Amino acid sequence: MNTEERVTQLEDQIHGLQDQLADLHKQLAKAELDHWQGRVEDLEVQMHLGAVEATDKATAQMHKLRDRWADARRQLEESARTASSVADTVRAGLEKAFEDLRSALLESKSKLTSSGR
Repeated sequence: MNTEERVTQLEDQIHGLQDQLADLHKQLAKAELDHWQGRVEDLEVQMHLGAVEATDKATAQMHKLRDRWADARRQLEESARTASSVADTVRAGLEKAFEDLRSALLESKSKLTSSGR
């Protein structure tokens, strides 16, 4: 095998590895999205069971979180961007929405505790 053939072979291997890496990024993005779906559903169940008092603000934040999850899912399925970029976008958006909901729930709990005294 001459040098040119070896270079061609190595380039082919690099392209194959890049394809595998892109697939792994897509799988990671999907796994993160599935994980967030579980967290969103857990919060919804807690709200519906009354474990968390659902105030208007908490309910609104829950809807925002659900909307962001759906938007992230749509981006993952439709986007032509790289999967790692999508994963970062998904993570940042859902973390922000989750934190907003958490704050709303803590605020509701605080108000309920102080009004019950």
